[in-house]
Amino acid sequence: MRRRSHALAAAIVVLSLITAGAVGAPRSPKRVATVTVSKVGGLGQIEVHGKLAAVNQRDEGIVALLDLSNPARPKVVGRFDAAEEGGHISSGSAPLDGDLAFSADGRYLFYARQTTDYSEEGLHVLDVSNPTDPNEVFYQPQGGMLRVAYYHDGSSQWVVTLDAIAGLVVSRFIPETGAVAPVHVDPLPATKVGGPASAGVVIDPNDPLAERPLMFVTTGRTGLQVFDLSDPAAPQELGSWSEVGLADLEVVTSKKRRLVYAASEYWFDRTANQVRPEIVVLDATDPAAIKRVATLSLGVEPAAETRVQGIDMIGSRLYAAHSGEGLVVFDVRRRKVLGRFKDPGPMNDAAAAPGAPYAIDVEATGRRLLVSDGATGRITVLRP
Repeated sequence: MRRRSHALAAAIVVLSLITAGAVGAPRSPKRVATVTVSKVGGLGQIEVHGKLAAVNQRDEGIVALLDLSNPARPKVVGRFDAAEEGGHISSGSAPLDGDLAFSADGRYLFYARQTTDYSEEGLHVLDVSNPTDPNEVFYQPQGGMLRVAYYHDGSSQWVVTLDAIAGLVVSRFIPETGAVAPVHVDPLPATKVGGPASAGVVIDPNDPLAERPLMFVTTGRTGLQVFDLSDPAAPQELGSWSEVGLADLEVVTSKKRRLVYAASEYWFDRTANQVRPEIVVLDATDPAAIKRVATLSLGVEPAAETRVQGIDMIGSRLYAAHSGEGLVVFDVRRRKVLGRFKDPGPMNDAAAAPGAPYAIDVEATGRRLLVSDGATGRITVLRP
């Protein structure tokens, strides 16, 4: 998703909440609508562009497109099934996880498809100008793809991917044909990304503090790395923090301070230990001297199946999609939990996720939140 500096948006939302007398008022998000996307499997990552949403049907290797024109009645309008395009996996492998990103104009959707065999699959470029009939226009083989991010520098367009085989790959995107051409590869440590809770990429096209584009990369082995993206074909690392493995992240930057909120990584952490599900708050004002300044606790013990899958922010509130706790709402200023929401189910029998609810991703869009569930196959629309 989708990544951006939250500084201006945060100020506007916080001001409106103060006016309404709602800052700090403990309350859980309220359900506005629920849409069943899959009746047999679970869902994964969500991406939104305007009134169009895309969600990964992670157990089926399908991308569903949803019309959000009426938030109270979201509806599926089209699907892309990778298997119908001939497939790119062997009979012994199965679809798993992956990520999505829209181009700036919303015409293209980049689908980083992953399978249970990390050496297979790759990047699918879809033309979604007609959401009812999405078409694949390009395919780039690349093993174990997990994360994808898009960046437009004003003249050229770029796609950044993270996977368990190649590492960090920057590709030039050619919109006239829909093709991508890799121009930079940073291998990073091997076997550092796996499921949706093991890596993240944020690109800020104009960091207010640095006054240039920055890229923030997290993995379970490397923690956080900050890159100068002035030349996307040759990113320059400015600094890193590696005390613990990290996953999905959000970046909030002003002209005085840069804070990174990152979910703790559950499996590929370099310490080889399962870590407590929490949000790590890092001060990255000086990328060469990154330090932890706070920890937001979910109050959940370490376990193989309890993990923070995805996060997003609106103002001073951080929303964490947790595999067992559902959606957990934090007040980042007071560093406390404000509320929770759980999809009541029921679980789809064929879903790979072990039990319901199993919140995987949360995406803020306008005044609503979209939460995907890896067990029920449903998206829930919430009012914060």
